[in-house]
Amino acid sequence: MDEWDIAHSRLRSISAAEIKTFWDRYIAIRQGAVIERGSLYSRWRYVSHDLVISLYLTNRSVGLFVRGGRGEGYNTTKNRLSAYEPELGTALDAGLNDAPGCCYLGRLTLPVTDHASWPRGHYWLEEREEFYHRVLTEIVVRAER
Repeated sequence: MDEWDIAHSRLRSISAAEIKTFWDRYIAIRQGAVIERGSLYSRWRYVSHDLVISLYLTNRSVGLFVRGGRGEGYNTTKNRLSAYEPELGTALDAGLNDAPGCCYLGRLTLPVTDHASWPRGHYWLEEREEFYHRVLTEIVVRAER
């Protein structure tokens, strides 16, 4: 199944209003963490000025991956983070090159069009976001200081 399935599904897609509500509820749970809008489908949590955890949703999953700051290309980010391999990939239990265009992709299969699944998605995202933030801070940010 295509991970980026929002526009490709013949089934009902989650609406823009539902996406906004999903993210509004997530941000309310994440009191104290600064979560910014990346796009309609994503929210960003900065680890440093040029290192971002991108949280996303599709019709069938929620997930996260690591990217550079706005405007930084995937290859630039991948090349920079490769200096921390294999330690970073092992710590995150995700691969730098496992998904085209996404460094260290993690995902949870979830029927996002079913609102009853949202608490599970929120909980998973919160746990993984905090974990990624801690690991990236310990391995990448401290090394770059």
